[in-house]
Amino acid sequence: MAACLLTFVAAIVSGPAAAQQDERWWIVRADYGTISQHNDVTDLLKDLIARGGVNGRVAVSNQTMGGDPAVGANKKLRILARNARSEQREFDFREDSFVPVDMFIVRREDWDRGHDRDDHPRNYAGREQQEFNGLQILRAFYGVQGRTLDVTGILRNLVRGDSLSFVVSNRALGGDPAIGADKILIVIYRYQGVETGTAVREGNMLTLP
Repeated sequence: MAACLLTFVAAIVSGPAAAQQDERWWIVRADYGTISQHNDVTDLLKDLIARGGVNGRVAVSNQTMGGDPAVGANKKLRILARNARSEQREFDFREDSFVPVDMFIVRREDWDRGHDRDDHPRNYAGREQQEFNGLQILRAFYGVQGRTLDVTGILRNLVRGDSLSFVVSNRALGGDPAIGADKILIVIYRYQGVETGTAVREGNMLTLP
């Protein structure tokens, strides 16, 4: 744990343009992977940060970032962000490190565009109802990089009791966002108080929890 914290501190204070501790940054774009093999995880990261992460942090891993874009390689989460003075900076977080939620801001106007304003399942009564330990679908995307559908509502409607199981297909998810491409369903969910994510390729079975 101490090594992870040292890595994290080094990542955010290195270089002459290091941010002040109390400065917060708007997220412009986020990629996860290597220089040549990476996925656009901007919406996914914004969603995790908007929800407060887990204990105020978002873990950087293949699971939370929706899959492994470069199997066997050392990956990074690269965040392009802008501060209140319109200065831009790139933040790099290594795989298995953590992103502090209070370091970044998700702009409300950008977040609302193209997303449902009611972002909670029908059986969710607000943050005060943390004692609910059943399956909650927080966010789901289907497609390929740059061409995705927000299928959060579809998956919520498919939940039966505290479980979800179906074959990932264009028909089940309301359309084909990338004709001819091998698509992936990325799901962020909470079960028994633990928030996590999973990725399932088209044609395979998704089973939660």
